[in-house]
Amino acid sequence: MPQTPAPLNAHSPLRWCFSSMGCAELSLPQIAALATRHGVDRVELRAVGRQIDIPALAAQENWLAQAPAKLLGGHAVEVVAFNASARLSKPFEECLPEIAGFAPLMAHFGAKALRVFDGELDLHATPEAAWRWLDAWEEARATHGWDFSLSIETHDSLFTAEEVEKLFSQGHPHIGLLWDSHHTWRKKGLDPLESWTTLRPWTTHIHVKDSLPIPGEHLPYTYVEPGKGEFPLRALTERLAADSFTGPVSLEWEKLWHPEMPPLEDALLALRECIGQG
Repeated sequence: MPQTPAPLNAHSPLRWCFSSMGCAELSLPQIAALATRHGVDRVELRAVGRQIDIPALAAQENWLAQAPAKLLGGHAVEVVAFNASARLSKPFEECLPEIAGFAPLMAHFGAKALRVFDGELDLHATPEAAWRWLDAWEEARATHGWDFSLSIETHDSLFTAEEVEKLFSQGHPHIGLLWDSHHTWRKKGLDPLESWTTLRPWTTHIHVKDSLPIPGEHLPYTYVEPGKGEFPLRALTERLAADSFTGPVSLEWEKLWHPEMPPLEDALLALRECIGQG
């Protein structure tokens, strides 16, 4: 029988997790079982059973009538976040139904952060539209009594410290930054260690991955297993640990969108090897 991998936290004090977009074909208990096999006790849910409309799947399978422990197959795994597709660049009233659909699941699993995207924002010229979106979010949260925050991912336009600071400058208490450390590095050429220094005050969740500058079918680069590309993953994780970052650090293995990628299990093993070097 293969030996169970040592937990990731045997090599690192960070709160490791992974996104289910790397194993989108699995059911919820299968996702939890995968996490347990690799010594990971946290997951963020982007897709389950080949569906990204998780509220619809949850209604179909009656998740709210079942205890989270049962839904997770008895595994001691925490759902730290759900991932929505809402964008700040769209009108809030268009995004509200999706956010509201996730709200019962957030409460049921005790998840504290719902990911939303930035979208195509121009925070230099017109930050007011984004601020009004966040005003509407805070009002909806208070009206409905929701006990979770939004994590805004650096995905399409939110990259520099100046842009992030402007977005967060109006004092919205229930938003955080989901820093996709690979996006700011690969898309904008920003050094991750420098980015961390400037984005640290707002960052509550981090995505990590790795790539090589080899054009792929859909991207001008190719994703590779952690530690096998150019991203300074080990240096970044050591800095995060030294700075006592306590938010989730999540391997976002994008196999959902790039099915040619190796299995998530391979990526998790490579991650453990990468951060355990030296």
